[in-house]
Amino acid sequence: MRVEMEALADGIISIEAWANELAEAATELSDQPGAKALLTMLRQKRVQALERRGQLAALREEYTARFHPKQ
Repeated sequence: MRVEMEALADGIISIEAWANELAEAATELSDQPGAKALLTMLRQKRVQALERRGQLAALREEYTARFHPKQ
């Protein structure tokens, strides 16, 4: 389970890095034709990162409940 949590965390970092690159590229393109497509991809990456953060939070809760139960 820890391996899955680490993989999710690494994936989130990667997705957010991608999103940051897309944001920079979209800013540089400004009103040019490709900017709109980059902004669409940027939003998709931000949503994907949020979804993965939710999955990671759920896994952490499950891990805590399973391996560190309250007494």
